[in-house]
Amino acid sequence: QKKRVIARDLNNLLRMWRDIKKRAETQPAPSLIFKEQDLGLRTLRDYFTAEIDEVLVDDKETWSEIKDFMKIISPRHQRRVRLYRESKPIFSEHGIEKQIEQIYSNTVPLRTGGSIVIDSTEALIAIDVNSGKSKRGKDLESTAYKTNLEAAREVAKQLRLRDMGGLVVIDFIDMKDPKHERAVTKQLREEFKRDKAKINASHVSKFGLLELSRQRLRPSIESKSYQICEYCQGRGMVRSVGATSVSFLRQIWVGASKENIERVTGALPSTVANYLLNKKRAELAELEKRYGVSIEIQGNPDLPPWGGNLEFIERAETKET
Repeated sequence: QKKRVIARDLNNLLRMWRDIKKRAETQPAPSLIFKEQDLGLRTLRDYFTAEIDEVLVDDKETWSEIKDFMKIISPRHQRRVRLYRESKPIFSEHGIEKQIEQIYSNTVPLRTGGSIVIDSTEALIAIDVNSGKSKRGKDLESTAYKTNLEAAREVAKQLRLRDMGGLVVIDFIDMKDPKHERAVTKQLREEFKRDKAKINASHVSKFGLLELSRQRLRPSIESKSYQICEYCQGRGMVRSVGATSVSFLRQIWVGASKENIERVTGALPSTVANYLLNKKRAELAELEKRYGVSIEIQGNPDLPPWGGNLEFIERAETKET
């Protein structure tokens, strides 16, 4: 199967190269001799295999281009390309919209009642298999085995759909029977045969973990569709109002304790300013009394949670007369 795919790709590239050379020799300069194929043709080129029974296209012009392209790369499968003529949007008709939304969710439900949770970090991709409602079965070993088998199929599918590469660690539900562990590993490797990326997978360890590495073919769906949150900087959490307020209180303390400081002014996020002026009012009053300074705090609703600025104003020097 892989040899046929390689041979097909080689023939396609050679044909493309011959066309480029021919245009370069015959076209007057300057001329465009090569242009990357559009999305429809690239999708067909990268993902079409003999196992695909039907390719539906809802645009007549694109359908015609794909038919012509199929004549070149796989003539015997040309009839599998069909024009979608229904009035209902093609993605809605075949439930694609729901699958697209699922790609952007870190939780993927399983038919057994369990789920897999996918979390990407700087170092690796962690996938946790949860049994969920499927725990209700009397035979926990059998339930874990069935859930893990389904999870193995779904993990392989999600890695392909999301274009996720690098080190992946899967935390399967604990199984006591070694035969079940081997069967889950076998199921996962069978599913990986459908993936064009190179994958190296280990066995399920005694801790229920399976490590694998997947070749990065292109940037992941997540990296192309999302940007780092300006509030949490990608951590998924921001410092609490209380912790932020105490941090500013310490800064005020340090600044007010310096010599020749007369006044402290601060423009802080509204929630932080309210916290300081209400719950830390006694501490602010104590600092004013101890160091002989005036502390003025104002809230600004436009500031982000980590924002804010403190200004320490020195006493004006009096000239001797």
